[in-house]
Amino acid sequence: MDLLDIKDRIAVALVESIFRRAGFVLTPPNSGEMVARLGREELVPDFWAGRLPSEAGDPPAPARLVEVRYRPQVGQYLAIEEQRGPQSLVVLAKRQWPSLVFVFVTDHPEAGRSCFQALDLDSWKLGAAVTAVDLSAHHGLGIFRQNVEEHEALLRRMYALLTGSR
Repeated sequence: MDLLDIKDRIAVALVESIFRRAGFVLTPPNSGEMVARLGREELVPDFWAGRLPSEAGDPPAPARLVEVRYRPQVGQYLAIEEQRGPQSLVVLAKRQWPSLVFVFVTDHPEAGRSCFQALDLDSWKLGAAVTAVDLSAHHGLGIFRQNVEEHEALLRRMYALLTGSR
């Protein structure tokens, strides 16, 4: 297992922790139905994230399918995906799972950006710019900034230990 695989697994664990702390119930996807070969890579979403009905009896929002990806440079990765047009992983994923939420994790966010960024295919339209928002800024998920910031600190410490940096 190489360093990128390890960082990817840590990213998934941290995103799961963020969602659980935000009150989501996570369930694994049915792997037989979820594996898709999309262009140059295989995509297997990581989990379903749903909420229980509220105490007031309000029905919960539909569960969302979530795919977590570690990327050293999220903005650069998304710019390349946008250039790929119809062959983009984002376009192919939208056809397969129209309401998938990508969560990109990075230890090198652009200035003023979070280490945890989301691209929601439910609100993204084909042909539109491929951009991500900070996970705490995604209105539909209701994840608090403090939750994300605490996980960012943990991510930075863990990744620094892996690379020997301080």
